[in-house]
Amino acid sequence: MSTRVWRWLRLALGLALIVALLPILLTPEFWSTLAGVNVPLVVVAALFSAASVISKAWRWGAVMRWRGIPLSASYLVSSYFISVFFNNFLPSGMGGDVVRAYETARDTGQRAASVIGVVIERGSGMLSLFAAGSLGAIFVPGIPTSIVLLAHGLFIGSLVGIAVLWSDAAANLLTRLTRIFPTRLRSVWDKMLRLHAEFRAYRHEWRLFVTVMAQSVVTLITTLMSVYALLLAFDQHVAFGAFAAVFAIVTAIDVIPLSLNGLGIREGSYVYFLGLLGVATEAALGIAVLVRLIVTLLALIGGLAFLWRSTRH
Repeated sequence: MSTRVWRWLRLALGLALIVALLPILLTPEFWSTLAGVNVPLVVVAALFSAASVISKAWRWGAVMRWRGIPLSASYLVSSYFISVFFNNFLPSGMGGDVVRAYETARDTGQRAASVIGVVIERGSGMLSLFAAGSLGAIFVPGIPTSIVLLAHGLFIGSLVGIAVLWSDAAANLLTRLTRIFPTRLRSVWDKMLRLHAEFRAYRHEWRLFVTVMAQSVVTLITTLMSVYALLLAFDQHVAFGAFAAVFAIVTAIDVIPLSLNGLGIREGSYVYFLGLLGVATEAALGIAVLVRLIVTLLALIGGLAFLWRSTRH
């Protein structure tokens, strides 16, 4: 019952935010702004977005190879596009990662390594994005205080979180907590402990860390440029560092399953935070709409890949 209530609450929240944005959507200014968009730059944004997915797949492959699980390039790329497909139909922006981890565990037989490999790949991408947002908030003057605090908070919080999870104190605490779990839940808790041990196995692998973070820079550039190209398509000129800070915040909010597929949350976040940087409301909403359209097109590619893989099995 509680799950059903929470699902309806998320749907209601998303619809409420969409209704709140309707006054902008229904204005002639919004449609004239959308009609005047620079189409070639929108195409460039879509290409950068597709390149970002391929770059993430390469980064994921590097992590899996380190664990002794070589995956073909076609498997990596198709799986990542499939995860984009499921991200558009599962409650949060990370639901596709669960599907990717599940399929890899099924196909390789390496459950813990497959799950943590996805966590490391996704986490390194978020860490690099938060680092870029924090740097942008430092070196670009005149950014609103709320954006600066949120950008720094995300980066510092992520570093603290990783340090805590990697610490011996956390491992000892989790082991001691085993005693308080009833017998029927002991097997589930043991699996969690194995996942945590797998995660801690990465803490001294500095060569892998350097490789993954270097690839994350490539991924970060393609991801940021895909949305920044849309800003330019609407003739909105914002300092790149300030945009990076806002994009990091919007991405962090989008991951939280507050509504189904971030419905309304993503659009409202773009309108609010880009508005703080002086971007016109109609242009900010147009950017959010085109971002969702581009992601949907990539998701369709993932859907076709999923059908192809399903017929093979």
